[in-house]
Amino acid sequence: MRKSFLSAALILATTLTAHAAQADSQSQSDSMNCTEFDKPIITHDYTSAPSDILHPHHLELTRPFAPNAKLKLHICRSDLRINIRPDAKEIKLTVDLDTQSGSYTVADSIQTIRVQPDKGVINLNFPKAAHATVTVTLPMGLNSENEINLGYGDLDFNAIGSAGNREVNVGMGHMQLIVDNDKNYSKMEVNVGMGTLHDHRPGGHDGHIVVSKNYSGTGAGSLQINVGMGSLDIRND
Repeated sequence: MRKSFLSAALILATTLTAHAAQADSQSQSDSMNCTEFDKPIITHDYTSAPSDILHPHHLELTRPFAPNAKLKLHICRSDLRINIRPDAKEIKLTVDLDTQSGSYTVADSIQTIRVQPDKGVINLNFPKAAHATVTVTLPMGLNSENEINLGYGDLDFNAIGSAGNREVNVGMGHMQLIVDNDKNYSKMEVNVGMGTLHDHRPGGHDGHIVVSKNYSGTGAGSLQINVGMGSLDIRND
């Protein structure tokens, strides 16, 4: 089993990286590198479609996306919601900025939105003052691979109806994981670098400070949750 190392000590610097001890983690670590002095994004890898809705403080788009597709989602700062629709044949991305975000726009924060039916890369880098909220709705089938990285913010992941290999990394913030008892994974690994774990399911246990737990389930696929600094709540629907 792959082992992750979570670090909260980097908070004293102006960088926080969640999940940073794998040999192939350099690109992931770079994407999780959020500082108070972010440089503006110079290049934007995003081609709009006629159906896209792009306003200064709002983005809404859909793209064809297969249940067995691979997704890499990297967000620097945001509140993030991941919703599963098992019967969906597309991925839907919605971004909203707070009305007090001023001159900050969604377009300025798009680093990469490149989605094909079999794979997708979404990389969004919001300044702190934008107060962004991102919602992603998609299928996660048996052979899918999904990597979700959030540098700072709160993440709600409704994993009911999902399968495949799923890895979720939160650098600093709170995460809520919604499951159907143990039916949404065959194995689940949970790591909290500095914070708390609350498993609200019947028979669930809490953990504090440095937490590492492994669970066996009756579903399909693996689910790995890493929180660098913050809290994780696991709940039944």
